[in-house]
Amino acid sequence: MKQRPVVVDERSSNQPTSEPPGAFSASRRKLMLLAGASFALTSIPHWLQQASAQNLTPAVPPAGANNQQQTAQTAQTNFMALSALLTATPKLNPRTGARIYSALSTQAIEFEKQAAALWQYSRDHKIEDVDNLASAIASDSALTLVLHRIISAWYLGVVGDGGVTGGAKVIAFEQALMFDQVRDAVVVPTYCRAAPGYWVTQPAVLKARV
Repeated sequence: MKQRPVVVDERSSNQPTSEPPGAFSASRRKLMLLAGASFALTSIPHWLQQASAQNLTPAVPPAGANNQQQTAQTAQTNFMALSALLTATPKLNPRTGARIYSALSTQAIEFEKQAAALWQYSRDHKIEDVDNLASAIASDSALTLVLHRIISAWYLGVVGDGGVTGGAKVIAFEQALMFDQVRDAVVVPTYCRAAPGYWVTQPAVLKARV
């Protein structure tokens, strides 16, 4: 009796099972996602990575920046107080004062220290009058020069005289204190004081100061 041939089943457990087209296992899918993310990160330009890092990193001010700012503000406040004492004018324009202080500091290297010393001297000796302060420091030529420079800058609106100290710098014109003494009787001189032909108009009568 003939024996039937043994037929080997192609779907035997010893053969790998093929997956249908388009189907991916979960593990293969994760590997592909990780590979794609890694490629995207490595493809970012270096300058873009640096920019992103700078945006994410909070800006930290340099050490001592706050102290320097406070010191500058204190020096400006003291200068305005000293200017009020020297000019006998309690209300001075802070913007004009800042420009005068900057110009005088540029003109003389030691001005900031000398101005601070002059203000401290007036505080220590409780001097509240410019004449008394000028008399008290008469023997100190450096402080006397600083006193005269501050007063001159406020009244003339100009820092420097074009000599050894360098070219004169105009700080203010209309706000110069020299015009305040006669502002009620004399207008600030300009190229044109009023409209053309203003001189034919009867001037306003001003009361004389007593």
